[in-house]
Amino acid sequence: MIRSAGGLRPARTAASDRARNLIIRVPATGSVLGRLGLGAGPVDALARAALVADVRALASIDILGVPAVDAVEAGTATGSYLALLDLADRAGIAEDLDISLRLALIGQQVARGGAKIAYENAAEICARADTAGATVTLEAGDPTVLDATLTTLTELRRDVPTTGVTLRADLPRTPADCRDLARPACRVRLRPGRHPVGPSAQSLDRAHRDQHDRYAACLGILMAGPGYPMIAAQDSGLIAFATRLAAQIGRGRDSFEFQGARGALRREHRRLAESGYRTRIYLAYGSTPGRAGAARG
Repeated sequence: MIRSAGGLRPARTAASDRARNLIIRVPATGSVLGRLGLGAGPVDALARAALVADVRALASIDILGVPAVDAVEAGTATGSYLALLDLADRAGIAEDLDISLRLALIGQQVARGGAKIAYENAAEICARADTAGATVTLEAGDPTVLDATLTTLTELRRDVPTTGVTLRADLPRTPADCRDLARPACRVRLRPGRHPVGPSAQSLDRAHRDQHDRYAACLGILMAGPGYPMIAAQDSGLIAFATRLAAQIGRGRDSFEFQGARGALRREHRRLAESGYRTRIYLAYGSTPGRAGAARG
């Protein structure tokens, strides 16, 4: 559910402690976490999600892991996402939570029938999130599977229109993808892409300017459309550009959001949240040990 900044729940007293205590008291929570091999990760992530709510910010939670090689592994990963949503719902902090969903973890790369397995698992996760008032954003990961990810997105949005996707502004195809996804209620998280590199200060400066221009062009497409842009940029210049663009177009502060980097709400994003902009922090738990090609954002 997408709410305006003014519609966020009132500030909670010791919200992180309340979330942790509620989760601990939920019957069978310990056995669920143990069976899924999740440990304390989801509890800590949800506690941090509750904590940022005290400063009127939102959260997106990402489960890190390795791609599933068969339907059994995909089912186990799906259970992890469902357990996380269940814990959030029981703790009373699911509303406006976003789940970053990695299709590779739930079957996309399975050799036989991977697309079908991933779609069916994702559909279950999206339905559960929608019931709890949360949203799901697909992590495209490897650009070579972006077409498959966008196909799955189209299928998922038939039943849950607020399902979103992450795009990288540094890919040549992204402006066209932004135009295609600039639709009502369609949520697009726009990231700058890989960090610029160059053999000299001059070439690095050019790379930064090019990245800035690519991002600005893609963001302009999304902001001009009827969808819901999610601005996952940390550069202060891009953040300032986004606020100016929103004012010029006449977008309300509840019709898009800024997303911070992993783990901490930086000063710039705190300022945005205090100014009434929807602002979200990215949280993650899990690991990617032992297998090449682990899912990455």
